[in-house]
Amino acid sequence: MIDRSERAKNLVSDEFWTSEMAALQDSMLNQIANSNEDDERGRERFYLKLKVLKEIQAHFESVAATDRIVKKRWKVL
Repeated sequence: MIDRSERAKNLVSDEFWTSEMAALQDSMLNQIANSNEDDERGRERFYLKLKVLKEIQAHFESVAATDRIVKKRWKVL
Protein backbone atom coordinates (compact mmCIF):
# COMPACT_ATOMS: atom_id res chain seq x y z
CA MET A 1 0.00 0.00 0.00
CA ILE A 2 1.26 3.46 -0.89
CA ASP A 3 1.71 5.71 2.13
CA ARG A 4 0.32 9.21 2.48
CA SER A 5 3.56 10.94 1.58
CA GLU A 6 4.00 8.89 -1.59
CA ARG A 7 0.42 9.60 -2.67
CA ALA A 8 0.96 13.32 -2.15
CA LYS A 9 4.23 13.14 -4.14
CA ASN A 10 2.39 11.45 -7.00
CA LEU A 11 -0.29 14.13 -6.91
CA VAL A 12 1.97 17.20 -6.88
CA SER A 13 4.15 15.76 -9.64
CA ASP A 14 1.18 14.78 -11.80
CA GLU A 15 1.16 16.85 -15.00
CA PHE A 16 -2.64 17.10 -15.11
CA TRP A 17 -2.83 18.26 -11.47
CA THR A 18 -0.11 20.89 -11.88
CA SER A 19 -1.51 22.24 -15.13
CA GLU A 20 -5.04 22.47 -13.73
CA MET A 21 -3.85 24.18 -10.55
CA ALA A 22 -1.89 26.66 -12.67
CA ALA A 23 -4.94 27.23 -14.89
CA LEU A 24 -7.14 27.91 -11.86
CA GLN A 25 -4.61 30.34 -10.41
CA ASP A 26 -4.27 32.11 -13.76
CA SER A 27 -8.05 32.35 -13.97
CA MET A 28 -8.22 34.00 -10.53
CA LEU A 29 -5.46 36.45 -11.45
CA ASN A 30 -7.24 37.30 -14.71
CA GLN A 31 -10.49 37.89 -12.84
CA ILE A 32 -8.67 40.29 -10.53
CA ALA A 33 -6.90 42.07 -13.39
CA ASN A 34 -10.05 42.38 -15.50
CA SER A 35 -12.41 43.43 -12.71
CA ASN A 36 -14.16 46.76 -12.77
CA GLU A 37 -12.39 49.55 -10.95
CA ASP A 38 -15.12 49.82 -8.32
CA ASP A 39 -15.53 46.04 -7.76
CA GLU A 40 -13.43 45.73 -4.61
CA ARG A 41 -15.55 42.90 -3.20
CA GLY A 42 -15.14 40.92 -6.42
CA ARG A 43 -11.35 41.32 -6.34
CA GLU A 44 -11.26 40.34 -2.68
CA ARG A 45 -13.32 37.23 -3.43
CA PHE A 46 -10.97 36.16 -6.25
CA TYR A 47 -7.94 36.98 -4.10
CA LEU A 48 -9.26 34.70 -1.35
CA LYS A 49 -9.90 31.93 -3.89
CA LEU A 50 -6.34 32.31 -5.17
CA LYS A 51 -5.01 32.15 -1.63
CA VAL A 52 -6.97 28.96 -0.93
CA LEU A 53 -5.61 27.33 -4.09
CA LYS A 54 -2.07 28.17 -3.02
CA GLU A 55 -2.71 26.81 0.48
CA ILE A 56 -4.02 23.54 -0.97
CA GLN A 57 -0.93 23.23 -3.16
CA ALA A 58 1.36 24.02 -0.22
CA HIS A 59 -0.41 21.46 1.96
CA PHE A 60 0.13 18.63 -0.51
CA GLU A 61 3.74 19.68 -1.12
CA SER A 62 4.29 19.59 2.64
CA VAL A 63 2.78 16.13 2.94
CA ALA A 64 4.92 14.96 0.01
CA ALA A 65 8.06 16.22 1.74
CA THR A 66 7.28 14.55 5.07
CA ASP A 67 9.25 11.36 4.42
CA ARG A 68 12.33 13.33 3.31
CA ILE A 69 12.17 15.42 6.47
CA VAL A 70 11.89 12.32 8.65
CA LYS A 71 14.82 10.65 6.88
CA LYS A 72 17.00 13.75 7.30
CA ARG A 73 16.05 14.04 10.94
CA TRP A 74 17.34 10.52 11.57
CA LYS A 75 20.61 11.30 9.79
CA VAL A 76 21.21 14.30 12.05
CA LEU A 77 20.68 12.29 15.20
